[in-house]
Amino acid sequence: MEENNQSELGETVTEEVVVDLNSLKPVQGAGIDLKKYDKKEVEIEGAEVIQVNSNYSECKTQWVLKVQSIVLETLERDEGNIEFRASELFNLIQDESGNLEGYPEAEGSNLQQFMKDIGAKSPEEIAGKKTLIKAFEKNDKTFLKFRY
Repeated sequence: MEENNQSELGETVTEEVVVDLNSLKPVQGAGIDLKKYDKKEVEIEGAEVIQVNSNYSECKTQWVLKVQSIVLETLERDEGNIEFRASELFNLIQDESGNLEGYPEAEGSNLQQFMKDIGAKSPEEIAGKKTLIKAFEKNDKTFLKFRY
């Protein structure tokens, strides 16, 4: 390990510091284990309509309904707090030009399945409902979405 000091002339001087490996102890990292929220019930904080980039539509954007839970964990960092919550994007119906038309009414759509599971008849009834969370791994990261 190196230690940086300043000399009398203001130069940075690096000195080697020897650490005995026997003195190292295991320490819990600052990460959060989101897997503990799998199958836990949580309140939905809100739902909002947003537009996201999409390679699957001709206009390269897609209107979605973003549904998110209340904050489950907060990790304090020097650059600001990071909030962890369950969230999911549900595709909405748009025309070929990318204009929003509405939400899917088909019973097999993810949004209809989700709303049926939580007892909501329309998107404006989603906030305040309770649902279960699903923790899943993708690219060595844990994400939280809703079980339905």
